Amino acid sequence: MKILVLTSRLPWPLDKGDKLRAYYQMRELAKNHEVYLFCLTTKNEQYQNGKLSGLSAFTQGIKIHHMSAFNRLTRLAWAPLSSRPFQVHWFYQRNAKRALDEWVAEIQPDVIYCQLVRMAAYVQNMHRIPRVIDYMDALSAGIARQSQLAPKFKRWLYRIEYRRLKIYETKVFDYFDGKIIISNADRKLIQHTENHLINIIPNGVDTTFFKPLSLPQIRKGPPILLFSGNMSYPPNVDAAKQLVNEVLPLVKTPDVRVLIAGTNPAPEVCALASNQVEVSGWMDDIRSAYSRATLFVAPLRIGTGQQNKILEAMAMGLPCITTQHVASGFPSMKKVAPLQIANSPQSLALQIDYLLGHPTQSQNLGSLSRHWVEKHCDWSALAEKLAANLVHSMSNETEFSAWPNQTPTS
Repeated sequence: MKILVLTSRLPWPLDKGDKLRAYYQMRELAKNHEVYLFCLTTKNEQYQNGKLSGLSAFTQGIKIHHMSAFNRLTRLAWAPLSSRPFQVHWFYQRNAKRALDEWVAEIQPDVIYCQLVRMAAYVQNMHRIPRVIDYMDALSAGIARQSQLAPKFKRWLYRIEYRRLKIYETKVFDYFDGKIIISNADRKLIQHTENHLINIIPNGVDTTFFKPLSLPQIRKGPPILLFSGNMSYPPNVDAAKQLVNEVLPLVKTPDVRVLIAGTNPAPEVCALASNQVEVSGWMDDIRSAYSRATLFVAPLRIGTGQQNKILEAMAMGLPCITTQHVASGFPSMKKVAPLQIANSPQSLALQIDYLLGHPTQSQNLGSLSRHWVEKHCDWSALAEKLAANLVHSMSNETEFSAWPNQTPTS
């Protein structure tokens, strides 16, 4: 099967959830199929410095379209006159569409796998090729939650984007031959009468890369609470601030330190740094942060989907404390993920103190976490399910879209 993958960003480095998901899905699909990648970028340096070697190893071809900031801003200026989400305008460009059309005619893929609704307009009129959409998350719900933390003068923009995304998410359902999403919680938020037909394919974790230290006793010194992720992402910014400002002061265990690790820390996150709090910024190998940590604490209150950072920490054998909001993004199984759940600063602090004061229970929780991800979060098994969805889309009779025959203006 010849698969063309369409993404809104170059899936490297793996510093964002959509990049990570696309990278590992392509890597696993390429073991049995021909995989091609068409992606957008605004950063020439990402592929001028030889950073495509990892992607080239398992793809038959890569086309990267550079999008100018000027054209993006011009399209965004027209967005208020449209009914489409702002992000659709932000990521759509006519010359990118032409480049994609030419490449599709050249390689003649059997199926197109489109990541995120923001890219749907690029394949809107490709009626003769089966298409599968990866919603990933219910983005409209994420925007609604982020609006709660946005400055008051920005909230009206969030409300507009929420309403537009809500409608758009429903439209693309009828347009694509196959649909997938990360979690059942997000599937329920896609307000289509047949949303039960969206297949759930959760995120996985590379358990050969993320694995426990062979010598646990290496972790010495004061206990370290780790929170990691893209630290410019509003839900992560909120969680980092809550951990430092609301949870840490309630922790009774002496000498506890906090490590906030992840790319592009926002000014609000950088301001959290102190003698007790380290803000690392980008790390070449995030495993070095996990190896230093005693516990992984993710007090996320907003955001959608399944948190990759939790899976990585679990694969490293770290005991994890998080909220019910995060736990709801995990796949529904008879054996639930071995997470310690706490939904308030007080309960988070109590869980932290308990695990720090009971090292045997803490170590057992870490071992259970590792075993759970090995059993349920293997990328190869998840990719087989994705491949089955792609094949199934090819067996359907491709119908003309119910959308008007138009694309966003540039």
